[in-house]
Amino acid sequence: MNIRDIARMANVSLSTVSRVINEEQYVSDEKRKLVQEVIKKTGYTKNGNAVKLSTGKSGVIGVQIPYNNSCYDHLIDSVLLATKEKGYQVQLLPTYYEQETESYYYSMLEQKLFDGLILTSRTPHPISWSRLMAKGKLVSTEKLEDTEVPMIYADREQAYDQLFSQLHAKKIQDVVFVTKRSADQSITTQNKIKAFERYFGPAVEGENYFVEIDDYESGYSWAKELAAKGIIPTYLYTNGDTTAAGILSAFQEAGFVHKKDFSLVGEGNSSYSKLLNFSTIDFSSKEIGQACVDFLLSDQQQVCCKKEARFILR
Repeated sequence: MNIRDIARMANVSLSTVSRVINEEQYVSDEKRKLVQEVIKKTGYTKNGNAVKLSTGKSGVIGVQIPYNNSCYDHLIDSVLLATKEKGYQVQLLPTYYEQETESYYYSMLEQKLFDGLILTSRTPHPISWSRLMAKGKLVSTEKLEDTEVPMIYADREQAYDQLFSQLHAKKIQDVVFVTKRSADQSITTQNKIKAFERYFGPAVEGENYFVEIDDYESGYSWAKELAAKGIIPTYLYTNGDTTAAGILSAFQEAGFVHKKDFSLVGEGNSSYSKLLNFSTIDFSSKEIGQACVDFLLSDQQQVCCKKEARFILR
C-alpha cells in the first residue's frame, strides 16, 4: 500500500494525499475526510524515509560535542527542548577531539543527514568553511576567527578578564586555574592565559595553570596530591562546577576550609555550585541553545551574536 493506492481509492490527486498525510493546509474538509477514511480503513502508515526524500529534510539537528561532560548539560537540555517544540530530533555527536571524527560529522552534514549542525568545542585544524556551508547549515557556540561562520557564543574573554582583574584589584597573588587542553590545542586555554598574564605576569604550565583536569575525578585526584604536599593556592579558577566540586571535596577531606584557606570559582552555574556554595560563571548556555535551534530552522543565513557571561559570587 502506497500513496498512489490511497489517491486512487479516495479518488483524489497524489498532492492531496500528501498534504493530508503531512497535515498541510489547502485541502478541503471533504477531501481531507475521504483520505483519512481510506487511511484508517487500510491501516496505511507513511514511510518516514520517503517523506524525508520528498521534503529534502531529515528532521534531525546534530550537536557536535567533544565528549559527555556536565559543562554541556544546559546547552544540550535547551537544544532538546527547542527541537521538541519544533518537531525535530537531536543527534549527539561526540568527537573526543579527533580530527578524523570531526571530518566524518561534517561529511554527514554535506550528505543532508542533518538539517543543521551545532558546533561546540573543536580541534584547531583548518577547514574550508565556505565549502562546508555551501553543503549544509551550521552554527558555532564558540567564537571563531573566521567571521563568515555563523556564531552564537558567550563572551568568555570578557568573563576571564573580569575575574582576573577583580582578583588583582583585591591584591590576591596566588591564583591558579585548571583546564582540559593545553594552549596549543585550545583557543579557550589561550584566552585564559592571555587574561591571566595581563594581571599576574607569565603563566607557566604546572605552576600557574594545569591541564588534563576537567571533571570531578580528575579535579579530586589533582587536589588530593596538592593537599598531601601542603600546597593550597589562595584562589582556584576551574573549568566547570563538577571539577570545582572534586577539588573542594579533596581539600576539605585534608582539613582545609573553603573561603578561609582557599576560594573556588567554577563554570556553568550548576547545582554543584549552588549546593556547595562556591562562585561560578554562567555562560548563558540555555539562551545559546535555544538561539542556535531558532537560527538553524529559520531562513536566516548568517548570524553573529555575543551573549553576556555572568559572574555569580557566592
